[in-house]
Amino acid sequence: MRFIDNIKYPLASAKTSWQLVVLGALVGLVASAAIVCLRLGIELVQESYMHVADDFVQESYLTRFIAPLIGAAIILVIASIGHQRYHRMGIPFVLHRQRKHYGYIPFGNSLNQFFSALAAIASGFSVGREGPAVHIGAGAASLLSLRLNLPKNTTQVLTACGMAAGISASFNSPLAAVVFVLEVVVQQYRIYLFLPIMLASLIGTAVSRAFFGDIHLYSDITIPAINHTVIWPLIVLGLIIGLTAVLFNRCLLSVMERSARISMAKRLPLAGLIVGAIACFIPQVMGSDLLALDIALSEHPQIGFLLLVLVAKFVATIAALGLGIPGGVIGVLYGLGGLMGSLLIWSLIPLFPELTVFAPMAVIICMVAMMGTSLHAPLAALVAVLELSENASIIFPSLLVVVPAILISQQVFGLKSLFLEQLDLQRLSYKVSPVTHTLQDTGVLAIMRRKFNTFGTGDAWWLSNSTIPALICSASNNTEYLMTPQALGYNDDDKSLIKVPCLKDNATLAHAYELLSPRRNGYVVIVTQHSQVPVGLVSWQAVRKHLHREQGD
Repeated sequence: MRFIDNIKYPLASAKTSWQLVVLGALVGLVASAAIVCLRLGIELVQESYMHVADDFVQESYLTRFIAPLIGAAIILVIASIGHQRYHRMGIPFVLHRQRKHYGYIPFGNSLNQFFSALAAIASGFSVGREGPAVHIGAGAASLLSLRLNLPKNTTQVLTACGMAAGISASFNSPLAAVVFVLEVVVQQYRIYLFLPIMLASLIGTAVSRAFFGDIHLYSDITIPAINHTVIWPLIVLGLIIGLTAVLFNRCLLSVMERSARISMAKRLPLAGLIVGAIACFIPQVMGSDLLALDIALSEHPQIGFLLLVLVAKFVATIAALGLGIPGGVIGVLYGLGGLMGSLLIWSLIPLFPELTVFAPMAVIICMVAMMGTSLHAPLAALVAVLELSENASIIFPSLLVVVPAILISQQVFGLKSLFLEQLDLQRLSYKVSPVTHTLQDTGVLAIMRRKFNTFGTGDAWWLSNSTIPALICSASNNTEYLMTPQALGYNDDDKSLIKVPCLKDNATLAHAYELLSPRRNGYVVIVTQHSQVPVGLVSWQAVRKHLHREQGD
Protein backbone atom coordinates (compact mmCIF):
# COMPACT_ATOMS: atom_id res chain seq x y z
CA MET A 1 0.00 0.00 0.00
CA ARG A 2 3.04 2.29 0.13
CA PHE A 3 2.68 2.83 -3.62
CA ILE A 4 -0.93 3.97 -3.14
CA ASP A 5 0.16 6.32 -0.35
CA ASN A 6 2.78 7.87 -2.62
CA ILE A 7 0.44 8.50 -5.55
CA LYS A 8 -2.09 10.25 -3.32
CA TYR A 9 -0.07 13.45 -3.40
CA PRO A 10 -0.18 14.09 -7.18
CA LEU A 11 -3.80 12.89 -7.25
CA ALA A 12 -4.78 15.51 -4.69
CA SER A 13 -4.03 18.33 -7.14
CA ALA A 14 -6.52 19.40 -9.81
CA LYS A 15 -4.02 18.65 -12.55
CA THR A 16 -3.50 15.98 -15.18
CA SER A 17 -1.08 13.32 -13.96
CA TRP A 18 -0.08 9.90 -15.23
CA GLN A 19 -1.48 8.41 -12.04
CA LEU A 20 -4.93 9.87 -12.75
CA VAL A 21 -4.80 8.72 -16.37
CA VAL A 22 -3.87 5.16 -15.37
CA LEU A 23 -6.67 5.04 -12.82
CA GLY A 24 -9.10 6.41 -15.41
CA ALA A 25 -8.10 3.61 -17.79
CA LEU A 26 -8.55 1.03 -15.03
CA VAL A 27 -11.98 2.42 -14.23
CA GLY A 28 -12.91 2.30 -17.92
CA LEU A 29 -11.93 -1.37 -18.04
CA VAL A 30 -13.86 -2.33 -14.88
CA ALA A 31 -16.95 -0.26 -15.77
CA SER A 32 -17.15 -1.50 -19.36
CA ALA A 33 -16.77 -5.10 -18.17
CA ALA A 34 -19.76 -4.58 -15.87
CA ILE A 35 -21.82 -3.12 -18.75
CA VAL A 36 -20.87 -6.02 -21.02
CA CYS A 37 -22.05 -8.41 -18.30
CA LEU A 38 -25.36 -6.49 -18.12
CA ARG A 39 -25.88 -6.60 -21.88
CA LEU A 40 -24.96 -10.29 -22.10
CA GLY A 41 -27.30 -11.01 -19.19
CA ILE A 42 -30.17 -9.24 -20.95
CA GLU A 43 -29.55 -11.20 -24.15
CA LEU A 44 -29.30 -14.48 -22.23
CA VAL A 45 -32.61 -13.89 -20.45
CA GLN A 46 -34.41 -12.81 -23.62
CA GLU A 47 -33.10 -15.76 -25.62
CA SER A 48 -34.48 -18.09 -22.96
CA TYR A 49 -38.08 -17.13 -23.76
CA MET A 50 -37.96 -15.34 -27.14
CA HIS A 51 -37.19 -16.44 -30.68
CA VAL A 52 -34.85 -13.46 -31.28
CA ALA A 53 -33.51 -11.24 -28.52
CA ASP A 54 -35.13 -7.78 -28.40
CA ASP A 55 -37.58 -8.58 -31.21
CA PHE A 56 -40.95 -8.60 -29.46
CA VAL A 57 -42.89 -8.26 -32.73
CA GLN A 58 -42.45 -12.00 -33.42
CA GLU A 59 -43.72 -13.03 -29.99
CA SER A 60 -47.26 -14.07 -29.13
CA TYR A 61 -49.85 -11.82 -27.53
CA LEU A 62 -49.55 -13.79 -24.29
CA THR A 63 -45.75 -13.41 -24.13
CA ARG A 64 -45.93 -9.67 -24.70
CA PHE A 65 -48.57 -9.31 -21.99
CA ILE A 66 -46.95 -11.53 -19.35
CA ALA A 67 -43.29 -10.51 -19.80
CA PRO A 68 -43.62 -7.00 -18.24
CA LEU A 69 -45.70 -8.42 -15.35
CA ILE A 70 -43.04 -11.04 -14.60
CA GLY A 71 -40.34 -8.36 -14.86
CA ALA A 72 -42.19 -6.15 -12.37
CA ALA A 73 -42.52 -9.09 -9.97
CA ILE A 74 -38.79 -9.84 -10.17
CA ILE A 75 -37.94 -6.17 -9.52
CA LEU A 76 -40.19 -6.28 -6.44
CA VAL A 77 -38.39 -9.38 -5.15
CA ILE A 78 -35.00 -7.72 -5.67
CA ALA A 79 -36.23 -4.62 -3.84
CA SER A 80 -37.52 -6.69 -0.92
CA ILE A 81 -34.14 -8.41 -0.56
CA GLY A 82 -32.18 -5.16 -0.50
CA HIS A 83 -32.30 -2.46 2.14
CA GLN A 84 -34.67 0.48 1.71
CA ARG A 85 -31.78 2.93 1.32
CA TYR A 86 -30.56 1.05 -1.76
CA HIS A 87 -33.74 1.69 -3.78
CA ARG A 88 -32.58 4.97 -5.34
CA MET A 89 -31.04 4.42 -8.75
CA GLY A 90 -30.36 6.01 -12.11
CA ILE A 91 -28.65 9.12 -13.46
CA PRO A 92 -30.42 11.62 -11.12
CA PHE A 93 -29.20 9.67 -8.08
CA VAL A 94 -25.66 9.53 -9.50
CA LEU A 95 -25.79 13.27 -10.16
CA HIS A 96 -26.79 13.86 -6.52
CA ARG A 97 -23.95 11.66 -5.23
CA GLN A 98 -21.48 13.33 -7.60
CA ARG A 99 -22.32 16.80 -6.32
CA LYS A 100 -22.86 16.16 -2.60
CA HIS A 101 -20.81 13.03 -1.82
CA TYR A 102 -17.82 13.24 -4.20
CA GLY A 103 -19.27 10.53 -6.43
CA TYR A 104 -19.35 7.80 -3.78
CA ILE A 105 -22.07 5.28 -4.75
CA PRO A 106 -23.07 2.68 -2.11
CA PHE A 107 -22.38 -0.81 -3.40
CA GLY A 108 -25.90 -1.94 -2.50
CA ASN A 109 -27.39 0.66 -4.86
CA SER A 110 -25.17 -0.50 -7.72
CA LEU A 111 -26.01 -4.16 -7.10
CA ASN A 112 -29.72 -3.36 -6.99
CA GLN A 113 -29.42 -1.29 -10.18
CA PHE A 114 -27.68 -4.12 -12.05
CA PHE A 115 -30.24 -6.84 -11.40
CA SER A 116 -33.30 -4.56 -11.46
CA ALA A 117 -32.26 -3.09 -14.81
CA LEU A 118 -31.58 -6.56 -16.16
CA ALA A 119 -35.13 -7.62 -15.22
CA ALA A 120 -36.73 -4.42 -16.56
CA ILE A 121 -34.98 -4.35 -19.92
CA ALA A 122 -35.11 -8.10 -20.54
CA SER A 123 -38.88 -8.14 -19.88
CA GLY A 124 -39.52 -5.45 -22.51
CA PHE A 125 -40.31 -2.33 -20.51
CA SER A 126 -39.99 0.92 -22.45
CA VAL A 127 -36.81 2.01 -20.68
CA GLY A 128 -33.22 2.53 -21.82
CA ARG A 129 -30.06 0.80 -20.67
CA GLU A 130 -27.91 3.95 -20.50
CA GLY A 131 -29.25 5.04 -17.07
CA PRO A 132 -28.23 1.73 -15.47
CA ALA A 133 -24.97 1.89 -17.45
CA VAL A 134 -24.13 5.29 -15.94
CA HIS A 135 -25.03 4.11 -12.43
CA ILE A 136 -23.11 0.83 -12.72
CA GLY A 137 -20.08 2.56 -14.26
CA ALA A 138 -20.02 5.18 -11.49
CA GLY A 139 -20.53 2.47 -8.88
CA ALA A 140 -17.57 0.46 -10.21
CA ALA A 141 -15.36 3.56 -10.07
CA SER A 142 -16.58 4.40 -6.57
CA LEU A 143 -15.84 0.89 -5.30
CA LEU A 144 -12.34 0.92 -6.79
CA SER A 145 -11.59 4.35 -5.32
CA LEU A 146 -12.86 3.28 -1.92
CA ARG A 147 -10.72 0.14 -1.90
CA LEU A 148 -7.62 2.15 -2.77
CA ASN A 149 -8.40 4.90 -0.21
CA LEU A 150 -7.92 7.59 -2.86
CA PRO A 151 -8.52 11.32 -2.23
CA LYS A 152 -12.16 12.31 -2.54
CA ASN A 153 -11.49 14.76 -5.36
CA THR A 154 -10.02 11.83 -7.32
CA THR A 155 -13.10 9.73 -6.58
CA GLN A 156 -15.20 12.47 -8.15
CA VAL A 157 -13.12 12.35 -11.34
CA LEU A 158 -13.08 8.56 -11.50
CA THR A 159 -16.86 8.27 -11.16
CA ALA A 160 -17.12 10.61 -14.17
CA CYS A 161 -14.76 8.21 -15.98
CA GLY A 162 -17.02 5.30 -15.04
CA MET A 163 -20.09 7.09 -16.39
CA ALA A 164 -18.38 7.85 -19.69
CA ALA A 165 -17.25 4.24 -20.03
CA GLY A 166 -20.79 3.03 -19.30
CA ILE A 167 -22.40 5.25 -21.94
CA SER A 168 -19.78 4.54 -24.59
CA ALA A 169 -20.06 0.80 -23.98
CA SER A 170 -23.84 1.06 -24.42
CA PHE A 171 -24.02 3.24 -27.53
CA ASN A 172 -20.64 2.71 -29.24
CA SER A 173 -20.19 6.49 -29.19
CA PRO A 174 -17.04 7.42 -27.22
CA LEU A 175 -16.96 11.16 -27.93
CA ALA A 176 -20.67 11.70 -27.25
CA ALA A 177 -20.21 9.89 -23.93
CA VAL A 178 -17.41 12.28 -22.91
CA VAL A 179 -19.43 15.36 -23.88
CA PHE A 180 -22.57 14.07 -22.13
CA VAL A 181 -20.72 13.49 -18.85
CA LEU A 182 -19.02 16.90 -18.96
CA GLU A 183 -22.18 18.74 -20.05
CA VAL A 184 -24.84 17.03 -17.93
CA VAL A 185 -23.10 15.54 -14.89
CA VAL A 186 -19.84 17.39 -14.22
CA GLN A 187 -21.15 20.62 -15.78
CA GLN A 188 -17.70 22.12 -16.18
CA TYR A 189 -14.94 21.83 -18.75
CA ARG A 190 -11.65 21.54 -16.85
CA ILE A 191 -8.56 20.61 -18.84
CA TYR A 192 -7.34 18.00 -16.36
CA LEU A 193 -10.65 16.10 -16.67
CA PHE A 194 -10.45 15.50 -20.41
CA LEU A 195 -7.68 12.92 -20.71
CA PRO A 196 -8.80 10.40 -18.04
CA ILE A 197 -12.48 10.64 -19.08
CA MET A 198 -11.64 10.30 -22.78
CA LEU A 199 -9.41 7.30 -22.11
CA ALA A 200 -12.09 5.61 -19.99
CA SER A 201 -14.66 6.23 -22.73
CA LEU A 202 -12.28 4.88 -25.37
CA ILE A 203 -11.72 1.70 -23.37
CA GLY A 204 -15.46 1.34 -22.84
CA THR A 205 -16.02 1.45 -26.60
CA ALA A 206 -13.13 -0.92 -27.30
CA VAL A 207 -14.40 -3.52 -24.83
CA SER A 208 -17.94 -3.22 -26.17
CA ARG A 209 -16.76 -3.65 -29.78
CA ALA A 210 -14.73 -6.71 -28.78
CA PHE A 211 -17.93 -8.44 -27.63
CA PHE A 212 -20.66 -6.95 -29.84
CA GLY A 213 -18.81 -5.64 -32.89
CA ASP A 214 -18.34 -2.15 -34.31
CA ILE A 215 -21.99 -1.52 -35.10
CA HIS A 216 -23.28 1.84 -36.34
CA LEU A 217 -26.95 1.34 -37.14
CA TYR A 218 -27.40 4.63 -39.00
CA SER A 219 -24.11 5.05 -40.85
CA ASP A 220 -25.73 4.09 -44.18
CA ILE A 221 -28.23 6.96 -44.08
CA THR A 222 -27.69 9.43 -46.90
CA ILE A 223 -27.21 13.07 -45.92
CA PRO A 224 -28.36 15.19 -48.91
CA ALA A 225 -27.06 18.69 -49.49
CA ILE A 226 -29.19 21.26 -47.67
CA ASN A 227 -30.88 23.90 -49.82
CA HIS A 228 -33.17 26.82 -49.01
CA THR A 229 -36.34 24.75 -49.52
CA VAL A 230 -35.59 22.48 -46.55
CA ILE A 231 -34.38 25.07 -44.02
CA TRP A 232 -37.81 26.22 -42.86
CA PRO A 233 -39.26 22.69 -42.59
CA LEU A 234 -36.29 21.72 -40.38
CA ILE A 235 -36.85 24.76 -38.15
CA VAL A 236 -40.51 23.79 -37.83
CA LEU A 237 -39.41 20.27 -36.88
CA GLY A 238 -37.23 21.78 -34.17
CA LEU A 239 -40.06 23.85 -32.73
CA ILE A 240 -42.39 20.85 -32.57
CA ILE A 241 -39.67 18.64 -31.05
CA GLY A 242 -39.20 21.32 -28.38
CA LEU A 243 -42.92 21.25 -27.58
CA THR A 244 -42.86 17.44 -27.48
CA ALA A 245 -39.96 17.48 -25.01
CA VAL A 246 -41.87 19.91 -22.77
CA LEU A 247 -44.92 17.64 -22.86
CA PHE A 248 -42.85 14.54 -22.13
CA ASN A 249 -40.99 16.04 -19.17
CA ARG A 250 -44.10 17.45 -17.55
CA CYS A 251 -46.18 14.30 -18.03
CA LEU A 252 -43.41 12.11 -16.62
CA LEU A 253 -42.82 14.35 -13.60
CA SER A 254 -46.56 14.59 -12.96
CA VAL A 255 -46.93 10.80 -12.90
CA MET A 256 -43.85 10.44 -10.67
CA GLU A 257 -45.21 13.02 -8.22
CA ARG A 258 -48.68 11.46 -8.06
CA SER A 259 -47.42 7.88 -7.78
CA ALA A 260 -44.91 8.69 -5.02
CA ARG A 261 -47.66 8.19 -2.46
CA ILE A 262 -48.42 4.69 -3.78
CA SER A 263 -46.43 1.75 -2.44
CA MET A 264 -43.92 0.02 -4.70
CA ALA A 265 -45.89 -3.22 -4.39
CA LYS A 266 -48.77 -1.52 -6.24
CA ARG A 267 -46.89 0.78 -8.58
CA LEU A 268 -44.64 -1.77 -10.31
CA PRO A 269 -47.37 -4.34 -11.14
CA LEU A 270 -49.52 -1.47 -12.43
CA ALA A 271 -46.66 -0.43 -14.73
CA GLY A 272 -46.33 -4.03 -15.93
CA LEU A 273 -50.06 -4.25 -16.57
CA ILE A 274 -50.17 -1.01 -18.59
CA VAL A 275 -47.13 -1.83 -20.71
CA GLY A 276 -48.23 -5.44 -21.22
CA ALA A 277 -51.73 -4.40 -22.29
CA ILE A 278 -50.36 -1.90 -24.83
CA ALA A 279 -47.72 -4.35 -26.09
CA CYS A 280 -50.34 -6.98 -26.86
CA PHE A 281 -51.55 -4.89 -29.77
CA ILE A 282 -48.56 -2.61 -30.48
CA PRO A 283 -45.34 -4.57 -29.82
CA GLN A 284 -43.20 -1.71 -31.16
CA VAL A 285 -43.56 0.04 -27.79
CA MET A 286 -41.46 -2.62 -26.06
CA GLY A 287 -37.76 -2.16 -25.47
CA SER A 288 -35.74 1.01 -25.64
CA ASP A 289 -35.72 2.42 -29.18
CA LEU A 290 -34.84 -0.19 -31.81
CA LEU A 291 -38.36 -1.37 -32.67
CA ALA A 292 -39.73 2.18 -32.71
CA LEU A 293 -36.91 3.42 -34.93
CA ASP A 294 -37.42 0.52 -37.33
CA ILE A 295 -40.91 1.90 -37.96
CA ALA A 296 -39.72 5.51 -38.09
CA LEU A 297 -37.03 4.73 -40.68
CA SER A 298 -39.12 2.44 -42.85
CA GLU A 299 -39.87 3.50 -46.42
CA HIS A 300 -43.23 5.20 -46.89
CA PRO A 301 -44.69 4.44 -43.43
CA GLN A 302 -48.41 4.92 -42.87
CA ILE A 303 -49.13 8.20 -41.09
CA GLY A 304 -51.91 6.70 -39.00
CA PHE A 305 -49.73 3.81 -37.84
CA LEU A 306 -46.85 6.17 -36.98
CA LEU A 307 -49.19 8.29 -34.85
CA LEU A 308 -50.53 5.18 -33.12
CA VAL A 309 -47.05 3.86 -32.27
CA LEU A 310 -45.91 7.31 -31.12
CA VAL A 311 -48.84 7.73 -28.71
CA ALA A 312 -48.51 4.15 -27.46
CA LYS A 313 -44.74 4.50 -26.94
CA PHE A 314 -45.27 7.80 -25.13
CA VAL A 315 -47.83 6.27 -22.73
CA ALA A 316 -45.78 3.09 -22.17
CA THR A 317 -42.66 5.11 -21.36
CA ILE A 318 -44.47 7.46 -18.99
CA ALA A 319 -46.10 4.48 -17.26
CA ALA A 320 -42.82 2.56 -16.87
CA LEU A 321 -40.53 5.37 -15.74
CA GLY A 322 -43.21 7.35 -13.89
CA LEU A 323 -44.30 4.35 -11.81
CA GLY A 324 -40.75 3.49 -10.81
CA ILE A 325 -39.43 0.86 -13.23
CA PRO A 326 -35.61 1.20 -13.07
CA GLY A 327 -34.14 2.16 -16.42
CA GLY A 328 -32.74 4.96 -18.52
CA VAL A 329 -34.48 7.69 -20.47
CA ILE A 330 -32.00 8.47 -23.26
CA GLY A 331 -32.85 5.46 -25.40
CA VAL A 332 -36.61 5.99 -25.17
CA LEU A 333 -36.16 9.68 -25.98
CA TYR A 334 -34.34 8.53 -29.11
CA GLY A 335 -37.34 6.36 -29.99
CA LEU A 336 -39.91 9.08 -29.32
CA GLY A 337 -37.90 11.72 -31.18
CA GLY A 338 -37.44 9.43 -34.17
CA LEU A 339 -41.16 8.61 -34.32
CA MET A 340 -42.12 12.27 -34.05
CA GLY A 341 -39.62 13.25 -36.76
CA SER A 342 -40.90 10.55 -39.08
CA LEU A 343 -44.53 11.53 -38.46
CA LEU A 344 -43.83 15.20 -39.16
CA ILE A 345 -41.64 14.78 -42.23
CA TRP A 346 -43.98 12.25 -43.91
CA SER A 347 -46.93 14.52 -43.14
CA LEU A 348 -45.18 17.33 -45.02
CA ILE A 349 -44.07 15.22 -47.99
CA PRO A 350 -47.50 15.24 -49.76
CA LEU A 351 -47.27 19.05 -49.76
CA PHE A 352 -43.52 19.22 -50.46
CA PRO A 353 -42.45 16.07 -52.38
CA GLU A 354 -38.87 17.32 -52.55
CA LEU A 355 -38.54 16.53 -48.83
CA THR A 356 -38.65 12.76 -49.48
CA VAL A 357 -34.86 12.39 -49.76
CA PHE A 358 -34.45 14.19 -46.42
CA ALA A 359 -36.78 11.88 -44.45
CA PRO A 360 -34.18 9.45 -42.97
CA MET A 361 -31.89 12.33 -42.04
CA ALA A 362 -34.75 14.18 -40.34
CA VAL A 363 -35.62 11.11 -38.28
CA ILE A 364 -32.06 10.77 -36.94
CA ILE A 365 -31.79 14.48 -36.19
CA CYS A 366 -35.13 14.58 -34.35
CA MET A 367 -34.07 11.49 -32.43
CA VAL A 368 -31.09 13.20 -30.81
CA ALA A 369 -32.78 16.62 -30.67
CA MET A 370 -35.48 15.14 -28.41
CA MET A 371 -32.81 13.84 -26.06
CA GLY A 372 -30.79 17.06 -26.09
CA THR A 373 -33.86 19.20 -25.39
CA SER A 374 -35.32 17.09 -22.61
CA LEU A 375 -31.99 16.69 -20.79
CA HIS A 376 -30.47 20.11 -21.63
CA ALA A 377 -27.61 18.48 -23.50
CA PRO A 378 -27.48 20.17 -26.93
CA LEU A 379 -23.76 19.66 -27.50
CA ALA A 380 -23.98 15.98 -26.56
CA ALA A 381 -26.89 15.65 -29.01
CA LEU A 382 -24.86 17.15 -31.86
CA VAL A 383 -21.86 14.93 -31.17
CA ALA A 384 -24.14 11.88 -30.90
CA VAL A 385 -25.76 12.51 -34.28
CA LEU A 386 -22.30 12.98 -35.78
CA GLU A 387 -21.08 9.64 -34.43
CA LEU A 388 -24.31 7.79 -35.26
CA SER A 389 -24.34 8.97 -38.87
CA GLU A 390 -20.54 9.05 -39.37
CA ASN A 391 -21.09 12.07 -41.62
CA ALA A 392 -20.05 15.61 -40.70
CA SER A 393 -22.53 17.06 -43.21
CA ILE A 394 -25.32 16.36 -40.73
CA ILE A 395 -24.11 19.04 -38.28
CA PHE A 396 -25.68 22.03 -40.08
CA PRO A 397 -29.18 20.53 -40.48
CA SER A 398 -28.95 19.27 -36.89
CA LEU A 399 -28.38 22.81 -35.66
CA LEU A 400 -31.46 23.93 -37.58
CA VAL A 401 -33.50 21.51 -35.47
CA VAL A 402 -31.72 21.52 -32.10
CA VAL A 403 -31.43 25.30 -31.67
CA PRO A 404 -35.16 26.08 -32.16
CA ALA A 405 -36.08 23.11 -29.95
CA ILE A 406 -33.86 24.37 -27.12
CA LEU A 407 -35.01 27.97 -27.51
CA ILE A 408 -38.75 27.32 -27.42
CA SER A 409 -38.53 24.78 -24.58
CA GLN A 410 -36.30 26.85 -22.32
CA GLN A 411 -37.13 30.47 -23.16
CA VAL A 412 -40.87 30.12 -23.75
CA PHE A 413 -41.82 27.26 -21.41
CA GLY A 414 -38.98 27.46 -18.88
CA LEU A 415 -38.07 23.79 -19.27
CA LYS A 416 -35.36 22.54 -16.90
CA SER A 417 -33.25 19.44 -17.33
CA LEU A 418 -35.33 16.33 -16.63
CA PHE A 419 -32.63 15.04 -14.30
CA LEU A 420 -32.64 18.22 -12.19
CA GLU A 421 -36.43 18.20 -12.07
CA GLN A 422 -36.34 14.62 -10.83
CA LEU A 423 -33.85 15.58 -8.11
CA ASP A 424 -36.10 18.40 -6.96
CA LEU A 425 -39.08 16.04 -6.94
CA GLN A 426 -37.18 13.44 -4.92
CA ARG A 427 -35.83 16.11 -2.56
CA LEU A 428 -32.23 15.15 -3.35
CA SER A 429 -29.91 18.14 -3.07
CA TYR A 430 -27.44 18.87 -5.85
CA LYS A 431 -26.58 22.56 -5.51
CA VAL A 432 -23.26 23.63 -4.00
CA SER A 433 -21.85 27.12 -3.57
CA PRO A 434 -19.21 28.35 -6.04
CA VAL A 435 -16.61 28.38 -3.26
CA THR A 436 -17.32 24.79 -2.26
CA HIS A 437 -17.43 23.71 -5.90
CA THR A 438 -13.98 25.19 -6.52
CA LEU A 439 -12.42 23.72 -3.37
CA GLN A 440 -13.83 20.25 -4.00
CA ASP A 441 -11.44 19.80 -6.91
CA THR A 442 -8.32 19.78 -4.72
CA GLY A 443 -7.33 17.46 -1.88
CA VAL A 444 -5.75 18.64 1.36
CA LEU A 445 -2.53 16.77 0.52
CA ALA A 446 -1.91 19.21 -2.36
CA ILE A 447 -1.30 22.29 -0.19
CA MET A 448 -0.68 20.96 3.32
CA ARG A 449 2.44 21.92 5.24
CA ARG A 450 4.52 18.83 5.93
CA LYS A 451 7.05 20.46 8.29
CA PHE A 452 5.83 20.66 11.87
CA ASN A 453 6.90 19.59 15.34
CA THR A 454 5.02 17.32 17.71
CA PHE A 455 5.45 17.56 21.48
CA GLY A 456 3.81 16.44 24.68
CA THR A 457 1.72 18.68 26.92
CA GLY A 458 4.62 19.17 29.34
CA ASP A 459 6.91 20.90 26.88
CA ALA A 460 7.87 24.56 27.24
CA TRP A 461 5.74 27.39 25.92
CA TRP A 462 8.61 28.79 23.88
CA LEU A 463 7.48 26.39 21.17
CA SER A 464 4.78 28.85 20.22
CA ASN A 465 7.48 31.28 19.09
CA SER A 466 9.01 28.79 16.65
CA THR A 467 8.76 29.47 12.94
CA ILE A 468 7.61 25.88 12.48
CA PRO A 469 4.11 25.10 13.80
CA ALA A 470 4.07 22.84 16.84
CA LEU A 471 1.43 20.22 17.59
CA ILE A 472 0.97 19.17 21.21
CA CYS A 473 -0.42 15.68 21.74
CA SER A 474 -3.05 15.26 24.41
CA ALA A 475 -1.83 13.23 27.36
CA SER A 476 -5.17 11.42 27.61
CA ASN A 477 -5.79 10.83 23.91
CA ASN A 478 -3.05 10.20 21.37
CA THR A 479 -5.40 11.09 18.47
CA GLU A 480 -6.20 14.55 19.86
CA TYR A 481 -3.91 17.46 19.01
CA LEU A 482 -3.59 20.87 20.63
CA MET A 483 -1.89 24.15 19.76
CA THR A 484 -1.28 27.40 21.59
CA PRO A 485 -3.54 30.38 20.77
CA GLN A 486 -0.50 32.29 19.49
CA ALA A 487 0.51 29.49 17.10
CA LEU A 488 -3.03 29.43 15.74
CA GLY A 489 -2.95 33.16 15.11
CA TYR A 490 -5.54 33.98 17.78
CA ASN A 491 -5.10 37.13 19.86
CA ASP A 492 -6.06 35.33 23.05
CA ASP A 493 -4.28 36.04 26.33
CA ASP A 494 -5.52 32.73 27.72
CA LYS A 495 -2.70 30.24 28.30
CA SER A 496 -4.92 27.19 27.80
CA LEU A 497 -4.24 24.99 24.81
CA ILE A 498 -6.79 24.86 22.00
CA LYS A 499 -7.93 21.66 20.32
CA VAL A 500 -7.14 21.58 16.60
CA PRO A 501 -9.66 19.87 14.26
CA CYS A 502 -8.49 16.86 12.28
CA LEU A 503 -9.20 15.70 8.74
CA LYS A 504 -8.29 12.44 7.04
CA ASP A 505 -5.78 12.61 4.22
CA ASN A 506 -8.44 11.84 1.59
CA ALA A 507 -10.40 15.02 2.44
CA THR A 508 -10.61 18.05 0.14
CA LEU A 509 -10.07 21.74 0.74
CA ALA A 510 -13.85 22.13 0.94
CA HIS A 511 -13.74 20.17 4.20
CA ALA A 512 -10.91 22.32 5.53
CA TYR A 513 -12.77 25.48 4.53
CA GLU A 514 -15.86 24.32 6.40
CA LEU A 515 -13.86 23.81 9.61
CA LEU A 516 -11.77 26.99 9.41
CA SER A 517 -14.23 29.52 7.98
CA PRO A 518 -16.06 30.32 11.28
CA ARG A 519 -12.91 31.95 12.76
CA ARG A 520 -11.07 32.53 9.47
CA ASN A 521 -7.82 31.56 11.10
CA GLY A 522 -5.92 28.59 12.47
CA TYR A 523 -4.94 25.13 11.26
CA VAL A 524 -6.42 21.73 10.48
CA VAL A 525 -4.38 18.61 11.25
CA ILE A 526 -4.22 16.07 8.43
CA VAL A 527 -4.01 12.46 9.63
CA THR A 528 -3.78 9.11 7.85
CA GLN A 529 -7.05 7.28 7.34
CA HIS A 530 -6.30 4.18 9.40
CA SER A 531 -3.51 4.91 11.89
CA GLN A 532 -4.58 8.54 12.56
CA VAL A 533 -0.91 9.61 12.42
CA PRO A 534 -0.47 13.34 11.65
CA VAL A 535 1.17 13.95 8.27
CA GLY A 536 0.66 17.69 7.79
CA LEU A 537 -1.16 20.93 8.55
CA VAL A 538 -3.46 23.06 6.41
CA SER A 539 -3.85 26.70 7.40
CA TRP A 540 -6.69 29.10 6.71
CA GLN A 541 -4.28 31.37 4.86
CA ALA A 542 -3.26 28.53 2.52
CA VAL A 543 -6.90 27.65 1.75
CA ARG A 544 -7.77 31.28 1.06
CA LYS A 545 -4.73 31.77 -1.16
CA HIS A 546 -5.61 28.67 -3.18
CA LEU A 547 -9.22 29.81 -3.56
CA HIS A 548 -8.22 33.27 -4.81
CA ARG A 549 -5.78 31.75 -7.30
CA GLU A 550 -8.39 29.33 -8.68
CA GLN A 551 -11.06 32.04 -8.97
CA GLY A 552 -8.61 34.46 -10.57
CA ASP A 553 -8.91 37.15 -7.88
